Amino acid sequence: ANCIPDAPPEADTVNDPSKECYDRYLSTYLRQTNNRFRSLSEIRDGRLDRLPRWLDQVAIEARVLDAGCATGYLLGLLGEIGFGNLTGVDRSEELVAAARQNLPSFIVIHIADIRDFLSRTPDAAYDVIFFHHVLEHISRDETIPLLREFRRCLAKGGLLNIRTPNASCLLAGYACCGDFTHITFFNEYSLVQVLELAGFEPGEITFVHHPPNLIWSVRHPVRMLWRGLNRLRWLSQPLG
Repeated sequence: ANCIPDAPPEADTVNDPSKECYDRYLSTYLRQTNNRFRSLSEIRDGRLDRLPRWLDQVAIEARVLDAGCATGYLLGLLGEIGFGNLTGVDRSEELVAAARQNLPSFIVIHIADIRDFLSRTPDAAYDVIFFHHVLEHISRDETIPLLREFRRCLAKGGLLNIRTPNASCLLAGYACCGDFTHITFFNEYSLVQVLELAGFEPGEITFVHHPPNLIWSVRHPVRMLWRGLNRLRWLSQPLG
């Protein structure tokens, strides 16, 4: 799977009016929000706790794909804890250039649209696929076909890990509308709906609970208040 060559986007992707937004995502959005690449030294200094706890159950030789890898932050974390078969794909040349500059050479990064990349990927090519904060960038018409492709590319017993803004949270307006390229929104119910339509069985779908973090600087009391209220909502209506 790591040997799939980069290919130019399909014609409809080239004419996509949002293409410029993705191509310049690093300079026009991530740097504005301070969500830039963290160095591996920062990762060693305490960011490993952001990884899913279930990773402890995944074999270190697992074939891992980060679909929509951006600057490669997640791949850097995975490499730090010993995973060696790591692949990333992103359509933004700017983001991929940053990832390739900052990540170890054994991590393979492709420039490609995720949909095109998956169409050239063999069945059961990956044991774990991360799809973090990308689903909200995919149109409704393409959501279910894309999820079906992920399912096809997963090995038996493989894991697809999705993170997307929760449209039911108290800060839904910020989470959903804070990025111009967000076009589709989900809560815990609609996400299950599309996963089942894509072929995932109800027993295969699990929500991992991550309560909102209450730790915040006292210089931001309003954000502390919102995090506290969101924690209360989470406690009263946990996912799953």
